[in-house]
Amino acid sequence: MSEVVKGKNIMVTGATSGIGLELARSFSSKGANLIILGKDEEKLDELYDEISIHGGKNLIIKSDLKELDEKGAIQISDEIKKYYGNIDGLIHNAAILGNLTRIEDYQSKTWDEVLQVNLTSSFLITKHLLQLTSSSNEARIIFVSSRVSNNGKAFWGAYSISKFAQRGLAEILSEETEVNKNIKVFTLDPGATKTKMRFAARPSEDQDSIKTPKDLIHCFEWFFSDESSLSEKVHFKYSDFHLPKDAT
Repeated sequence: MSEVVKGKNIMVTGATSGIGLELARSFSSKGANLIILGKDEEKLDELYDEISIHGGKNLIIKSDLKELDEKGAIQISDEIKKYYGNIDGLIHNAAILGNLTRIEDYQSKTWDEVLQVNLTSSFLITKHLLQLTSSSNEARIIFVSSRVSNNGKAFWGAYSISKFAQRGLAEILSEETEVNKNIKVFTLDPGATKTKMRFAARPSEDQDSIKTPKDLIHCFEWFFSDESSLSEKVHFKYSDFHLPKDAT
């Protein structure tokens, strides 16, 4: 399975921490060319140096998704076009949690920021990179989702709503790209994973009891496999890749 990303041009948003960081490290070590997007220039430079030892054709894009607009998305697209003829993978990983509070207490500024980062930025980036993904023989657009995208959950506010909407965006994209057989759109709910966001949401949780981002890599690799080309599903959970421990 590790060969499935070799030679592919893959963009990862939120690449300097958590799941995005592990994806960048793992995929670059397996021969992928990485386009890493984040807002912290120092961390991006460090990651670029780290992954460049594998010899891939890598690119840094510094962007604060809270401020990304149409013009900024076009600039991202133009920058990528200078280096790559196509995009084989677009992984929307970047997200912020916002406030965990009742709707009546939710701050409108935080609401706007969460929807901007988690939803609007992924719409804008996808919109302006679709031409490059269409040029790929096997392109994948993947949204990192959440359990709170399935059912409304009290106190999860804008984060949950952004993930609901992201699922809808993925479904729409999947239908609209059906005519282009070389593009597949997926979402992945990773479940409980040891990240800074998870700790912020559940600080009392035993961190040693949950999986790490590294445990998710084989799920993302599957999305780039030939087998995924035959799938009619859009939405996946981590558990879809694992049989129960007592299964025979």
